[in-house]
Amino acid sequence: MKIGVKTFDYIREFEYFKDKADFIEIMAVEGRDYSKFKDFKIPFIIHSQHTTFGINNADKTLYQKNLDSFNYAKKVADMLGAKKIIVHPGDIEGDNCSENNSVNFIKSLKDNRIIIENMPRKNALCRTPKQLKEFITKTGCGFCFDINHAILIAQNLKKDYKEIIKSFVKLKPNHFHLVGQKIPGKDHLCFSDSELDLKEIFSFLPKDAEITLETSKDIEKTKEDLKVIREVLKEI
Repeated sequence: MKIGVKTFDYIREFEYFKDKADFIEIMAVEGRDYSKFKDFKIPFIIHSQHTTFGINNADKTLYQKNLDSFNYAKKVADMLGAKKIIVHPGDIEGDNCSENNSVNFIKSLKDNRIIIENMPRKNALCRTPKQLKEFITKTGCGFCFDINHAILIAQNLKKDYKEIIKSFVKLKPNHFHLVGQKIPGKDHLCFSDSELDLKEIFSFLPKDAEITLETSKDIEKTKEDLKVIREVLKEI
């Protein structure tokens, strides 16, 4: 398995992890300059902006905003030679929003690097394995499996999260996200604060999985998380 870390453009983080992580995932925030990463010999994965940045690919009234956001992610991906661009499918927030809007928008982008992330929010698209499968079938896209999002959905549906994880894995994800998490409860925790059985989680995943750690923006905490993961992988 390959383990990467995520940055929003913090060069100090990047400098520290460039020879400790297997890859770097970058959130492509419009207006930020990522050209400083061009000379580093490490694989990159790009994450397109999402609802935190006012993006909703299901909302037809945000078409130009959504398009500008994706085009910026595409520009960064082209510059850094990234082979994956992670995209959130969107949320149903009113009459202007629909799954069909999102499907048509994503298909119109005509970029085979796009991988769709499963989402946990109640009004989000691609919450369950069935919904995700239908969406990626319609769009022809790959799939970024956020393991913690799946656990949150299992909690909401009062189902065994292990079975939900297994169902998502059957869809052959192209990439993975993982953080620490309470069961039940909060995610985006460091592994030192987590109740996840990492050995068990990894037993469900393919041996060649590429996993981004989304745990903390604190370098020291991320350093410890990376160490924890490496030690677990030695034991499986």
